[in-house]
Amino acid sequence: MRLAVAILIVTGASGLALRAQSLAAATPKFEVASVKPCTDGGSGGRNGGGDRPPGRLHVNCVTVKGLIRDAYDLLADGHLPRGTISRNSRTMPIEGGQNWINSEPYYIDAKAEGPQTQEMMRGPMMRTLLEDRFKLKIRRETRQGPVYELKVAQGGAKLQPVENGSCTPVEDFDFRKLAPGQKPPLICNGAMVQNGKLNFLAMSIPDFCQNLTWNALERPAIDKTGIAGRFNFRIEFAPDDVTPGFRSAGVDPAAAPPDPAGPSIFTALQQQLGLKLERATGPVEFLVIDHVERPSEN
Repeated sequence: MRLAVAILIVTGASGLALRAQSLAAATPKFEVASVKPCTDGGSGGRNGGGDRPPGRLHVNCVTVKGLIRDAYDLLADGHLPRGTISRNSRTMPIEGGQNWINSEPYYIDAKAEGPQTQEMMRGPMMRTLLEDRFKLKIRRETRQGPVYELKVAQGGAKLQPVENGSCTPVEDFDFRKLAPGQKPPLICNGAMVQNGKLNFLAMSIPDFCQNLTWNALERPAIDKTGIAGRFNFRIEFAPDDVTPGFRSAGVDPAAAPPDPAGPSIFTALQQQLGLKLERATGPVEFLVIDHVERPSEN
């Protein structure tokens, strides 16, 4: 099976931590917001397919569950997550709510009180909108469940370290200013996912675990290596039932498919990085919807 290329270099959120109390007082608000059911079969998206001026948000046919995923999980602190995320990524499970939150998409056009990033408007500011217009009541819950623990394999880790200070935060670099043929600098938390190949650059091991969870594994991965610092991670493996994130990623006709006789992700981690995944029971975070309503009229 050929799997789609997904390239996104992002940074910002430390894991999936939600610091709601500290953000509440400082969170800016929308000056005005229009919320309407999507009835014309729009394609779905968060920016309407074009550049938007700072402080303007256009959400094109996204379900309430998708809005919650962004606002309370991926963009909870107003920054992009560290690594690469796709529509098929495994994120925090969301429980509760009626069936319509998965099937009824909405248009949202909103204007902030001042200039704001898309991540701030889709994260903390969207939480306020959901709680106001959709009467959303939601909580986080941690339970014991199936996880993977990432540990150092016998023989030691085989990691490529990145020198402190040698990578550039993506928010500090403007890719539009690259001259033709100019090579960009090493970007902190750079990521490339392609046909059974994982490339994560200048990334900590906890963030590597998070990206394994998002892009490959069927359960969360937890760092148990005790190794600090940033590293470049490159592994190649044959996707299987343990890596559903790759199996659902789509088709890239221009790229060679993964070798079906290649190693599993377990074997690849041990052989190529000197790390191992062990099945275990550990803390798993959930978002639980206690109440939600269809939105009030504009």
